[in-house]
Amino acid sequence: MNIVGLDHFTIRTPKLAETAAFFQDVLGLKQGWRPRFGFPGYWLYVAEKPVLHLVEVGSRALDAYLGESAAQFGSGRVDHLSFRGTDLAQMQQHLCRQKCEFRERIVPEIGEHQLFIEDPNGITVEMIFPYARDNAVVGVAMERLAIQPEDEV
Repeated sequence: MNIVGLDHFTIRTPKLAETAAFFQDVLGLKQGWRPRFGFPGYWLYVAEKPVLHLVEVGSRALDAYLGESAAQFGSGRVDHLSFRGTDLAQMQQHLCRQKCEFRERIVPEIGEHQLFIEDPNGITVEMIFPYARDNAVVGVAMERLAIQPEDEV
């Protein structure tokens, strides 16, 4: 297969500034260079890579470029966006300081501690951190998943 990882995702939003601020303030993405497409938007970066493209709905130029979209709110056909993180406790504290409600699930069978939040558009954002026995649940605890070994599926 040629797929090596997530390149970027695009969110169409009527809340462009609020959505950009959310991803910058809560997840630490940085606004960077963006081609001049003729419709409002932002490219948000992790390191040197633009991973999130935000575009403002309601522009004929946008519809001409990307095509019309029937999705008005929420994740539409996309279930969630997922990022990997390295410091669970730091992110938990950051989310609490931001007064950002979040849900958590520990999945030791696959070595993950998951945090879930929603952006201003109702899109679910998952953050995955390494599982450790001393990880604390600070947000709303979610039901633990029962992961079955492949030979039992």
